[in-house]
Amino acid sequence: MEYEWKPDEQGLQQILQLLKESQSPDTTTQRAVQQKLEQLNQYPDFNNYLIFVLTKLKSEDEPTRSLSGLILKNNVKAHFHNFPNGVTDFIKSECLNNIGDSSPLIRATVGILITTIASKGELQNWPELLPKLCGLLDSEDYNTCEGAFGALQKICEDSAEILDSDVLDRPLNIMIPKFLQFFKHSSPKIR
Repeated sequence: MEYEWKPDEQGLQQILQLLKESQSPDTTTQRAVQQKLEQLNQYPDFNNYLIFVLTKLKSEDEPTRSLSGLILKNNVKAHFHNFPNGVTDFIKSECLNNIGDSSPLIRATVGILITTIASKGELQNWPELLPKLCGLLDSEDYNTCEGAFGALQKICEDSAEILDSDVLDRPLNIMIPKFLQFFKHSSPKIR
């Protein structure tokens, strides 16, 4: 089931302002931003705002969007098991829907976020992840194919042990033959 979430415009503007301030070279400003971010972590839907900025606010500059994703990644590392189910579902859905973003920076950030969620034990709780990413490899859209490969590469690096275990029915047995098909791909990056 798709989780529908819409940001409060005032809250969104405050978070965007924080993201901009966090890019300031001034350490006092950065410290103040860090404190505000810690306070915002007490609100369950704060992480929805972060994924929203990363994946939906295409009008924002890429460094701001990417920073939003990296802050979310840190929140996933620190607090993921405390996220409400709706927030978790929204983040997962947005990641999969935006793995093919036109920006290489945003694709990479989404891939890092997917990998971080997977490494928090979520490969078992996100059964559609690997089949979906493997399916996206066949996309006619280069960005989608490249984004899916990037995420799979990071997952293989970070979760190699579980990928070759019976816990998930040894997905490497399916993934490796799939990867071999791409040795003749027209893109050197994908090869």
